[in-house]
Amino acid sequence: MKRFYIFCVAFFLFVPLLLGMAGSDFAVAGEGSQTFATTTPPKSNHEIASQKFVAAVAEKTGGRINIKHYGTGSLYNAKSIMAAISKNQIDIGLLHVALVGRRSPVLEFVGSFGAMGCWESYEHYYRFLDNPKTREIASAEFEKYFNSRLLAAWSFGTSLIGRRDKAITTIDDFKGLKMRTSGTAMATMYKALGAVPIGLSSKEIYTALQRGTIQGAGSGVSRWRRSKLYEVAPYLTVDPTIPYFSMWLVINKKSWDKLSSEDQKIIADTAREFEAWTRNFAAREREEDFIFLKSKAKAFVELSNEQKTKLVNTVKPVMKGFAKEQLGDQYQELWGLLEESK
Repeated sequence: MKRFYIFCVAFFLFVPLLLGMAGSDFAVAGEGSQTFATTTPPKSNHEIASQKFVAAVAEKTGGRINIKHYGTGSLYNAKSIMAAISKNQIDIGLLHVALVGRRSPVLEFVGSFGAMGCWESYEHYYRFLDNPKTREIASAEFEKYFNSRLLAAWSFGTSLIGRRDKAITTIDDFKGLKMRTSGTAMATMYKALGAVPIGLSSKEIYTALQRGTIQGAGSGVSRWRRSKLYEVAPYLTVDPTIPYFSMWLVINKKSWDKLSSEDQKIIADTAREFEAWTRNFAAREREEDFIFLKSKAKAFVELSNEQKTKLVNTVKPVMKGFAKEQLGDQYQELWGLLEESK
């Protein structure tokens, strides 16, 4: 009986300890050690950049910082990684721009979705994103909502719009179009163009187009190719409403504060080096995907400059109102940065 009592005491003392250790397996493992999780597809530019980033940090620190990379959603999915980075269950994470935007209207705007249709060119958006004041605002939001420090915005790609029946060649072709949307900002923008927004997840796009539940959809260029969306919507138009959208590379604040100033600089500088790398890679990958999709599509269209200007002029007043409502006190500053970046 006495042995049984000792066993029970030991069990209740040590099991919680073991569970606590298991729950923190992927937090900081020790001095000079970092864990890094990503959720993007295998062989995507982000997975390649992540591996290069890890190797570059190790080389620059002479192996003093060892980053363990868990790629392609092997540790967390796009939703759960946000909680993991906030709770210091991992040190570094690559967060999905759209999901981050759902938590913070400011980050939705900085991530381009909050001002969909108002970017006059890809370069316009990059100038806005690269403005030190924009980065400062975004960094404050990551600290507030994700207990993290922003390291970089890694480019992923641009978007295409597909229709089942005919190509979109003018903005009048959006009128009455049952269009797949994701999120309030996108729905607001398409409604301003006269489309009928229908909220669907990205996983539902193929079936919805196939069945005619929707007539059109916008999605990333790589998704149009790899998910074979061109089979059910073979009339493609280069999306003029979204620039090169990026994923957010962040580090947990507690993990950041543990680093020396020298190591902080190395990690921050290396993250920005690969921000530039992802932009170049995404641009090359986009052109390769375009070549493939042109061979599969029944039409592949880029709107004329006249139509692009007309689109911006049509949606801008509506999106300004949307942004003002969403951003509150920060509206004037952020919209001012957008206008300043033209």
